[in-house]
Amino acid sequence: MSLKQFVTVAALAAVTGLAATAALAQITIPTVPIGNAGNAADPTTGYGSVAYTYNIGTTEVTNTQYTAFLNAVAFDDPNSLYNSNMAGSFGGITRSGNIGAFTYSTVPGRANHPVNFVSFWDATRFSNWLHNGQPTGFQDNSTTENGAYTLTPGGITANTITRNAGWQWAVTSEDEWYKAAFHQPASQGGDTDDYWLFPNSSNSINTSQANYFGNGVNTTRPVGSYAANFYGTVDMGGNVGEWNEAIILGSRRGIRAGAFSTSGVLLRADNRTNYAAVVELDDVGFRVSQIPGPSSAALLAICGLGALHRRRGVGR
Repeated sequence: MSLKQFVTVAALAAVTGLAATAALAQITIPTVPIGNAGNAADPTTGYGSVAYTYNIGTTEVTNTQYTAFLNAVAFDDPNSLYNSNMAGSFGGITRSGNIGAFTYSTVPGRANHPVNFVSFWDATRFSNWLHNGQPTGFQDNSTTENGAYTLTPGGITANTITRNAGWQWAVTSEDEWYKAAFHQPASQGGDTDDYWLFPNSSNSINTSQANYFGNGVNTTRPVGSYAANFYGTVDMGGNVGEWNEAIILGSRRGIRAGAFSTSGVLLRADNRTNYAAVVELDDVGFRVSQIPGPSSAALLAICGLGALHRRRGVGR
């Protein structure tokens, strides 16, 4: 397909909604590479070992990025990817129009804040959309319901859905998230056991280094407001808690990072929390992982886009 044909088909799909084709307004998810493949797990918690090299979102997914997703696939929104609380004081996205013709915009001043009021299933659908090349169309197997995850009503109800082989974008696994947040080999300046207690490449943290309860902010902040850690990620402590793929207590999924509304103890490597996978809260968002593949590289070319020692206790 020529570039002219590609643009024509995408424009037609955006107007009619009759087919899923690559979206005209592609978004970029900035990522950083997480190397040191095959690293050992944190000896005090059992988390953080990842056998492969991968990329992870430099920041949480933002309101701007999620708004582009909504405008591509949520003109009727049968899966409730939009939560009306997103238009409230803690959110950052508004919706206009009637069902079948919904459009979405970011709230002035909050476009670069992390998206919140999203469930784990919203995060998997966003990841499927990225995996599928950011198409425009109905929420179906070509846009949001298949890709990195095969989403079925039964699998969602039972909370048994896991990442598919061949994934290119996905919600972070707990080990992927943990490694990016806390790992730094001792040979490269890290702690003696290769893991820090806090995600700022340190065994201590304060309110000038992360957005958590007690710093007087009491809401989200723009992503990147604090310094990056060893691997180059930001906001892995505070701002919003972040969904990960861990299945906990049957119906629940893992949360890491702490948030603007929680105490600093939840930023620690030896603390993990969880919520029912359907929960949508003002202090929970998500981050994605990536393994680039040939199809995503081809799509990008078509669209012209460039790519202290510590005590811990909780075991696996």
